[in-house]
Amino acid sequence: MKKIKIITPENIEVEYTLADVASRTGAAVIDTAIQCIFYIILLIAAALIKYFSIEFWMEYHGWIIGILIIISMLISYGYFIYMELNMNGQTFGKKVLKLRTIRRNGQPLTLKHSLIRNLFRIFIDTFGVGIVLMFFSKDRRRLGDFAASTIVIADKNKDCPITLENLEKTNENFSYYISKEENELVREYLGRKNDMDDCSELREELKLHFTKKFDELGILDEWKEFINSL
Repeated sequence: MKKIKIITPENIEVEYTLADVASRTGAAVIDTAIQCIFYIILLIAAALIKYFSIEFWMEYHGWIIGILIIISMLISYGYFIYMELNMNGQTFGKKVLKLRTIRRNGQPLTLKHSLIRNLFRIFIDTFGVGIVLMFFSKDRRRLGDFAASTIVIADKNKDCPITLENLEKTNENFSYYISKEENELVREYLGRKNDMDDCSELREELKLHFTKKFDELGILDEWKEFINSL
């Protein structure tokens, strides 16, 4: 399995296993099958309208067909965007095959990144361009991934890298557990630690501070991975 190392905005190096072409294709097949179910439902709905209300169909068939086309486009484009934003970079197909899409710097997808990568999916990569590029790209990226600066990784029960951005997004009590001053201090430390001659003392002070604080709050086990990443 091909590995990739990325440096997060907080200068944390994380190693991931890149998703191979076979698993990405398999995930795409599953997602396409799910989309086809929705398309079939639309066709059945149109057939029922035409069968049980022929006069209504004759009078408004142009509108009905137009609405069905718009809904089909939303299914084709919106399915992946909705799934990726609500399942932390996964679709149903990716979840089954334990894959996840993240940004090239290790952070979670945003709406902008999902919009870009999936726009290329439906207009270009669907026609086989994506698979060809994955074979020749060292990061196994299709054109949409290049445009959106994203990669697809083998999840292997590993979450996104422990960063303040990820924690703030996934932990609803983040602002309660991490004060504004602590947030700024940790960001400053992570941004400069690689340039410091010796940051071991500061690192230990931060670890001790957060260990004591989270232990008193009774959430130490939940935040141990964050403390170890300092």
